[in-house]
Amino acid sequence: MKLNLPGWLKKRPKNIRRNIAYACLATLGACLTGYFILPLAFPVPASIATGPAPSVMLLDRDGEPLNHRVRADYYRQRATSLDDIPSDLIQATLAAEDRRFYQHGGIDIRATARALRDSFNHQYFVSGASTVTQQTVKLSSHQSSRTILTKARECLTARHVEMVHTKDEILTSYFNHLDYGNLSQGPLQAARSYFGKALSQLSLAECALLAGLPQAPSRLNPRRNPEAAIKRRNWILDRMTIVYQTPKNRIERAKREPMQLHHQRPSNLAPHLAQLMRYSTTHQHEDIHTTLSASLQRDVTDIVRHQVNRLADKHIQNAGVVVIHNPTGQVLAFVGSPDFQHAHNGQIDAARTPRSPGSALKPFTYLLAFEQGGMNPATIIEDIPTRFADSRGEKAFVNYNRSHQGPVTIHHALANSLNIPAVRVLNTVGGASALHQTLNRFGITTLHQQPAHYGLGLTLGSGEVTLLELTNAYATLARMGRYQPVRFLPHPPTNKPPIASYASTWMLAQTMCNNAARTSAFGPHSSLRLPFPCAVKTGTSTDFRDNWCLGFTADFTVGVWAGNLDNTPMRGISGVTGAGPIFHATMLRLHRDHNPRWFKQPQGMTTCHIHTHTGKRLPNNTGRSVTLTLPTDQLPPPAQPSDYDLRGRVLLDTRYAEWLIQEADRAIFAQLNAQNSSSKNNHTPLRIIAPSREAKYMLDPDLPKNGKQLQLITDFPNEHTWNSPTLKIQSINGHSTATLTPGKHLITLTDTTGRHTTRLILVEEL
Repeated sequence: MKLNLPGWLKKRPKNIRRNIAYACLATLGACLTGYFILPLAFPVPASIATGPAPSVMLLDRDGEPLNHRVRADYYRQRATSLDDIPSDLIQATLAAEDRRFYQHGGIDIRATARALRDSFNHQYFVSGASTVTQQTVKLSSHQSSRTILTKARECLTARHVEMVHTKDEILTSYFNHLDYGNLSQGPLQAARSYFGKALSQLSLAECALLAGLPQAPSRLNPRRNPEAAIKRRNWILDRMTIVYQTPKNRIERAKREPMQLHHQRPSNLAPHLAQLMRYSTTHQHEDIHTTLSASLQRDVTDIVRHQVNRLADKHIQNAGVVVIHNPTGQVLAFVGSPDFQHAHNGQIDAARTPRSPGSALKPFTYLLAFEQGGMNPATIIEDIPTRFADSRGEKAFVNYNRSHQGPVTIHHALANSLNIPAVRVLNTVGGASALHQTLNRFGITTLHQQPAHYGLGLTLGSGEVTLLELTNAYATLARMGRYQPVRFLPHPPTNKPPIASYASTWMLAQTMCNNAARTSAFGPHSSLRLPFPCAVKTGTSTDFRDNWCLGFTADFTVGVWAGNLDNTPMRGISGVTGAGPIFHATMLRLHRDHNPRWFKQPQGMTTCHIHTHTGKRLPNNTGRSVTLTLPTDQLPPPAQPSDYDLRGRVLLDTRYAEWLIQEADRAIFAQLNAQNSSSKNNHTPLRIIAPSREAKYMLDPDLPKNGKQLQLITDFPNEHTWNSPTLKIQSINGHSTATLTPGKHLITLTDTTGRHTTRLILVEEL
């Protein structure tokens, strides 16, 4: 039979065949260009190689998590390598998402053809054909619109990815980008969030459950819709049998395994430190290794929480603790509140909030006296009613119990936290300005006002400090005067010259660790008593808004604040009963596995017996003596018979006259007669109480007599005179009074032996 072909085919058969061949070659070239060349025009997202930004983990000194903070999108993510992902999780994920991942080049032609066929038959998209590579591109490029052009772009980009990355690199990036729901990205974070496990500890059932979540993290959320999550898990297990021939007995056991989710919140042992580190420019995407000890942090937080709950009826709502390793300055524990989620200011960091320290600054006043005032623990200070004048005016300070003890040693005054001796000593050694400078050298940065603003009350807490800085100042005392900046990160310590002498800080520590010395104020069995030597000092602010207890051994310094951040007062609580028990328990915990150490005695010291009311040396220890170790070149003179009357009572000069009448125990003290008074007073220092060093006087026409009359005050008990080359000084109502005029004036106090002391003042007119 003869075929009836078209004319154009009959005329040029060779040309037609050649054209068909050319068309086939062109089509093949186009396909090859589209498959190998065109993808190069679509850049590979950078995060495929780098992975998504991790959420920063705050770690303790041994790598244990303290806090896992969220990213800006509120997700937590932990990157992992493919080697650390269990093979069951890899197989479960590929069985569900891309069974031919290792066979295709980024585009699964068979799956695409099947998807198009199913969509044509059902008139809508029944199943997708996205490969793991395409999904990785989508996850790393954050494209929101889903159009044909977007899909084509993903396919071509996936080809480019396959050309420049290995399959393992692509699969690793895919896993790390996956959203497993509940703000968890990546399998490592998902395993911790859902099961509280490491990846290596996951069972087959748990791997299948995780593998099913990325398809629809909200709909398949196992916490809210466990039935849907288990159904998806079981489907994936069946797929593993088909794709990987996983033994059926393993699959059946996995299906029977109950879903046991981990409901504990992410680790948040140091929330306030996490807040402090949150805006660190050097650790935006890196884990932060801190100096804290997670176990100690956990135990100290429990101690704080227990004490605050125990004292709830005393209206204590907040507390903070700082623990410092003295040799390095590293912070070992940092508790800003008992409960970060508590409604009563739980998120406010009590360790870094400035508060009134009460008597906790007294050690630095006495350190100043040892360093610059020529005093030592045996020096006698008058604890008697006295009015002190400074730039804030004249004021009478009182002790905690509103009584007075007469002549006391610095050792006794510091141990029992007497207020008047501390103020008297500060007034003698330079006033608020000298203490202000000392505190600055010890790292206190919150005293922003001029010293005159705080006045002599600075030693009693008229300025505000933070627990963190004050604890480090005490740690400087524990280092025997060597300052180290506080450290939360493991940097090596600095080697700076000491800011106080070893001998002075050692004498201070000896007094602060003497439980017998503080017994009269705190009792023999207070929370300040420990089974090893430990220097400690308490503080309570005015109106009972703040409790403090700080102290140290050779290795550790502990600072505790307790009170109310809303400034409401506590009820019937002092430092020894509020902050003290927290300090006690923390010190015991620190030395549970660490032998306590104390300080070596410095050279050039002599141990002697000191009379508690005269400050003089005794040959033997008596009921009215204390054993002190003092600098050999500062030993007080030996006691003399003239120090006592015939009944053995201590003779006191006229400075104590009023106190002798009103408060003194007449079985212990007696008045010195006038005949012997002058010789005894030759050893009494000349002190000008008013005018003060910091004072500047203003002549105000609205004040009586224009404010020109200034009463001159000294506590020197014997005969003395006042004079000034530029001011008129006269006696008015029995008091020496200077008539002020504008300018600078020198006022001199002189006793009968010619000894004198001066004070320079400035007078201005309004």
